[in-house]
Amino acid sequence: MWKRILTALVLVAMALGAGCLGGLLHPPVVPPAIVPVEGAALDQAPAYTFPFEDGEETIRVSPDPAVYAGAKAADRQLYLSENLSEEEWIPIYYLAFINDPHQEPLYADLLAALREIRDREALGDDRYLELIAAFVQSIPYRTDASVAEPKFPIETYVDAEGDCDDKSLLLAGLLAREGYGVALLYFGEEGHMAVGVKSAGCRYRYRNTPYAYIEATNTSYVGIPPAELADGTLLSSDPLVIPAGYGNRSYTACGEVETIEHALSASRNHLEEFEVELTARTRELEEERVSLEALDVRIAALSRSGEIRECNRLVTEYNQRAREYNDAIDAYNTLLAESEAAVDLHNHLITHAHDRSGSYLRARAYLAG
Repeated sequence: MWKRILTALVLVAMALGAGCLGGLLHPPVVPPAIVPVEGAALDQAPAYTFPFEDGEETIRVSPDPAVYAGAKAADRQLYLSENLSEEEWIPIYYLAFINDPHQEPLYADLLAALREIRDREALGDDRYLELIAAFVQSIPYRTDASVAEPKFPIETYVDAEGDCDDKSLLLAGLLAREGYGVALLYFGEEGHMAVGVKSAGCRYRYRNTPYAYIEATNTSYVGIPPAELADGTLLSSDPLVIPAGYGNRSYTACGEVETIEHALSASRNHLEEFEVELTARTRELEEERVSLEALDVRIAALSRSGEIRECNRLVTEYNQRAREYNDAIDAYNTLLAESEAAVDLHNHLITHAHDRSGSYLRARAYLAG
């Protein structure tokens, strides 16, 4: 599965007989936290080059080695001294990974690099969100079955790999700090996590949430959830929504994304229709070709035997059928070209999710044609 199993909770008994000091000594909730390891070092800071729109961008920052080492060594269990429901403790747990204060310099450095691209390319809020998403989506996906807990975002960045919750935590942390209304979408039944971004003014929202879906594990369009996960699991449950950012920025390009999804669906349907029609026409053309070859042989035999009248009659028939055969080949080639255009469009839209603007123009032209 893309999502690893959530760490087990450890219930810590309240100290009784200590009066109110018991509550002070044993807080009701102790989430994971980073304790920097002074003197730690990094061999090399990672660099990410990833496609965005019609080009490539590169992100390279140098995280604090002490914070990274502290994240690696952190106790990732959530300690409770009182009974809380899953709806209460799961948000506390995951938000602790996003919001550990020792990671703020990393967020600041990453956002400085992303803002430089935003300003250079004059990106509005929608395209800037897509830039941040494309960066995180470009981090290689990898899950480690031997590790039960999520990573802190600084680990995901330095390790240059992560699974669904690791990458979702980093993406949500960046978007929240850029003023977007953002949430984690936690699918407990399917063992998956994604990100939601507020999509005010759009009807393209995920299930009963006010958010457009963002899949962090691979390059994909904002607002289009996967049909199924990598292992074939379908996302059928309603997610637990964990707000991670309450900013006013939202995603407003869902209308264009909807056009892209319609073009993807139309191209798939067309390909299915083309496959059936091309198969039938191929069979008909082959049958007619064999029949014309047999007729040609008969005409030749009649010519050799001197049966001129019958020979001429069959030549007239042959020429008429040959013209119809050539017309059928032309129609077949036209259908084949339309099929290839549908294939080209579908493949382009699938492989260019990092370029929503360009994909929209191609999708619109295809649907209009």
